[in-house]
Amino acid sequence: MDGETVITSSTDYTDRGGGYGAARLEHLISLAHQQRWPIAFFVDGGGSRARHPRAGLGHLELSGQIGRFTLFDGMAELSGWVPTVAIVSGPSFAGHASLAGFSDIVITTRGSAIGMGGPPMVEAALGLTLTPQELAGVEMHELTGGIDLLVDDEPTAIELAKQYLSYLQDSSGGQAHPSAESVAELVPESGPYDIYPVINAIFDNESILELRPKFASSVVTALARIEGRTVGVIANNPNVNDGIITEAAASKIGRFVELCDVYEYPIVSLIDSPYTAIETETGLQPGVSRWHTRVLQTQQHRSVPIASIQLRKAGGFTGHMMAGSPTGHSVPLWQIAWPTAELGVTDPFSATRNFNSFDDVIEPNETRVGLSRLLSHLPTSAEVRSKQTVKKHIIDTW
Repeated sequence: MDGETVITSSTDYTDRGGGYGAARLEHLISLAHQQRWPIAFFVDGGGSRARHPRAGLGHLELSGQIGRFTLFDGMAELSGWVPTVAIVSGPSFAGHASLAGFSDIVITTRGSAIGMGGPPMVEAALGLTLTPQELAGVEMHELTGGIDLLVDDEPTAIELAKQYLSYLQDSSGGQAHPSAESVAELVPESGPYDIYPVINAIFDNESILELRPKFASSVVTALARIEGRTVGVIANNPNVNDGIITEAAASKIGRFVELCDVYEYPIVSLIDSPYTAIETETGLQPGVSRWHTRVLQTQQHRSVPIASIQLRKAGGFTGHMMAGSPTGHSVPLWQIAWPTAELGVTDPFSATRNFNSFDDVIEPNETRVGLSRLLSHLPTSAEVRSKQTVKKHIIDTW
């Protein structure tokens, strides 16, 4: 793909339910781990192939290891070391669903399904007759964070998989969006606004790949480019619940920071939210403290640089969760504010001059140029990865 080696595997659901032989996949996984070659999985099927049927479920083909790892051990070892993407364009159950779950990102097509127990198992156990879509349709997973992208057809899914893997290499350059010079007009002094035009104005035109857009949409996580350099993007979206970081949004940020950290993508954080949590209809957010501290811990242990840009507000722990602690190991490499930033009774200029709250206060249309200059002083992500001999950490499956 664009001159880079990529491993791929595919199973055909129309042939005995797409059952796979684990040994062949184990061989591919071992090659990928050894060479650090990315893998694209097409995972339509019902799990491991059944052979020599006996009473009950029969004998599943799980033996016959080829290579360094067994199947699921190998997938766990790939996490954080080898980029993986799963494409689901049909029913995906049991072991196939597990392959998707281990992958960095999951891209699905409308009408497909992902679940552990398929319709025959559910009918045998519970007496319920359900279609794959009724049981585990991807439209449900899109809203709950179980997948990253939902598209209309498989060719589109393949193009997005190629786009995801393309971020491993920087491109030769990128063009600014037509709205780059007028970005200041996109952020009002008060009230909600759509963060997407702001993101488009800062990063290279047509370079943005958002992940999990329908899940926890008060925050945006995306891969993008600045003058061709790959970066991760985290942004509050004030148009959705004031951009607050709920427990789901905290999970979304935490996993994305892990992904950027293992592949050495610098992160740009666009901060604008008055607080970090909001009461639900029941008045409760289950495990909110656990989810929020997960982000703080992830930020503390990342090693990739982060640039934080405060557009307006950063109430509560918003700034810490979006960009790390300003005093710890995770201090942002470049911490700036726009003139519209709010710091209680202090304006951003006074806060910078008197309290070192920011490195600088810049005009919004200077943001893209400033980020480009910052990145020019850093090694590329590919250069950093080429010197690695051990994995930094895994990417959480959730």
